[in-house]
Amino acid sequence: GERECSVQRRFQKLVEIAPAPALDDHLRQRIIGAAMRFAESVGYESLGTFEFLVDAAPGAAGRFVFIETNARLQGEHTVTEAVTGVDLGQAQLRLASGATLADLGLDDPAVALPRGHAIQARVNMETMDPDGSVRPSGGTLTAYEAPSGPGIRTDGFGYTGYRTSGAFDSLLAKVIAHAPSREPAAAVARALRALSEFRLDGVATNVPLLRNIIAHPDLVNGSVHTRWLDEHAGTLAVPNEALRARFLPAAFATAGTTAPASGFAGARVGKRDQIARGSDDAQGR
Repeated sequence: GERECSVQRRFQKLVEIAPAPALDDHLRQRIIGAAMRFAESVGYESLGTFEFLVDAAPGAAGRFVFIETNARLQGEHTVTEAVTGVDLGQAQLRLASGATLADLGLDDPAVALPRGHAIQARVNMETMDPDGSVRPSGGTLTAYEAPSGPGIRTDGFGYTGYRTSGAFDSLLAKVIAHAPSREPAAAVARALRALSEFRLDGVATNVPLLRNIIAHPDLVNGSVHTRWLDEHAGTLAVPNEALRARFLPAAFATAGTTAPASGFAGARVGKRDQIARGSDDAQGR
């Protein structure tokens, strides 16, 4: 299957979607056919990623060029897994161990038919200014609560108390949203909800930028390209209040409207409450 990876900053992917929306089916088949012929010509026998660049200029008439092949899974393989139901990591290992596509049940072309749409958002420890410049961040995570729910997957390594390191990539987590709908709008809605529920405190992240990108109609109507983010940075970098977070920030607890520093929730049952009394209460426990 194919995926759209044009939303990039400094040639690093930020948002990926599968299958590629608004891609002409004839062009899709030509690209997939080119990848298959390439693999066959070199006797390729494992999973891999073949990257192509489609010329979107007026009058290009579906022209595309080959970029590179990665003899491995890419970071965005998750969206392909979501729409095909195939664990690509496991499949790669089993193929390397001598199994065939038939052994894995992957010899049927129908396996590659997408089941709905999936979107991946790369949560990085960085922010973007309206002029397109990127500011890295770091520190200690004081909260790390990944989203979950139907169709939501989060791949990450963070945890509360984790101290980040500037020696590694700024990627902190990947949020993947899948919906079985024929239209990408359902996957967009799930992705936006998941990002709004991702609680990350202690470091600055690009979550507001990701929400703006995914909510933009260009993502699903085929208008994005590799320079699209640069051209729209002035508006995309500004947080959208309509796409606000769906959790109580840590600062809320200090405003006197929730629980004190005792660690209890804002509402709790006291020992003198008749509903809470039982045999243990009668014995003073």
